[in-house]
Amino acid sequence: MQLYLIRHGQSTNNARWETQEGYETYRTADPTLTEKGIRQAELLADFLAISKPGEEDFWRDPQNRLGFGLTHIYCSLMQRAIHTGSIIANRLGLPLVALPEAHEVGGIYLESMVNDVIEISWEHGVNPEFISTHYPDLTLAKPIDEKGWWRGGKEDSSQPLKRAQGVLNWIKERHLGSEDRVAVVTHGGFTNYLLRAMLQISPEEPDNRKLDYRLIYNNCAISRFDFVDNRIMMVYHNRADFLTDELIS
Repeated sequence: MQLYLIRHGQSTNNARWETQEGYETYRTADPTLTEKGIRQAELLADFLAISKPGEEDFWRDPQNRLGFGLTHIYCSLMQRAIHTGSIIANRLGLPLVALPEAHEVGGIYLESMVNDVIEISWEHGVNPEFISTHYPDLTLAKPIDEKGWWRGGKEDSSQPLKRAQGVLNWIKERHLGSEDRVAVVTHGGFTNYLLRAMLQISPEEPDNRKLDYRLIYNNCAISRFDFVDNRIMMVYHNRADFLTDELIS
């Protein structure tokens, strides 16, 4: 199995964070892609669609010079990941399957200060009606609630590492030992936890913020991991050379 972790395209929150213009005031709980983010996803999809003639060898193409040959695409149920995954899936002619557990750290929420007390909004994310209207080709790995997939509130810091291990186990149960090439469109923070789950880094500490490192993921960047026998090989990380300079974010 080859596993490709892909960060979603630039979201409206990402754009505000880069400029710090009204980030705290106008941040949204479930942001959509910007025009730049859509263009990033389109170029990523074109890059993933490349197929060059050559000797087919599943393992001996560490830079994907012959192409990617993806067989499966999964995404989180946050709008920025669904949109990015849909652009890729449509370009490659592959089904897109949503994994609710692959969401960004914290879930869908907003924080506000009321009488010097932090209050957390109660959000639920996209629901089946929204999906059937806007993304009718999206398949759910498991049913979601009619009011939305997210339970509400903010995720406890003890949960993301456990959740990452669960997502990894789900993928391995279905693809480990095969020649499947699996892409997961997810989020920068959660990808850090997926990496830790794969490589068993500091399993005793559930909170990434307490570790002395963090990996950076650009929008629409790709990281590749090959699962060979009982070993996991990190082939490359944060690859975004298919984007033009002005589209790097």
